[in-house]
Amino acid sequence: MKSLFRLLLIGFFLFGSLATTAATEPVKFSDALYKKFQHPRCLQCHQFNSRANNGRAYNSHRARYLCDNCHTSRITGLPRGEWMAPNEQMDWTGMAANDLCLLVKRNMGSGDANSKLIEHLLHDARVHWALDNGMTPNGKFPSVPGGSEEWARDVRAWVEDGMLCE
Repeated sequence: MKSLFRLLLIGFFLFGSLATTAATEPVKFSDALYKKFQHPRCLQCHQFNSRANNGRAYNSHRARYLCDNCHTSRITGLPRGEWMAPNEQMDWTGMAANDLCLLVKRNMGSGDANSKLIEHLLHDARVHWALDNGMTPNGKFPSVPGGSEEWARDVRAWVEDGMLCE
């Protein structure tokens, strides 16, 4: 009985130390967010103005500024004027995780880039549309697995651990 107790105690300490080590590993973009950024729902908008990736602005849509004509508030749930595709520099199709992470952090404009990035990733209605709604004039498209709850958890963990791009 004593040897069984010792074995359990040793296992507990070994498992406990392994769990602590794993829990202290910093969250990296490649671990938490890269796959979600590569989801077709995200790429659909982020490729929109990309000539290189035959974005919708070059095949089925006329301009990124006429979006509200079809993507109405009734369909998207967004106020008029909110629906707009990102510029061509934000097409990350085929980028490696590190390059995509650096692109995302670098392209938030002037001011506090970290705050702007957090604001966009956690509070932008267009991002939440992609995560949860997915409704378009042509019907509902698959949204990002895990929805906004999982997304927010992963974004917060990445931000709290220093927004590492490794």
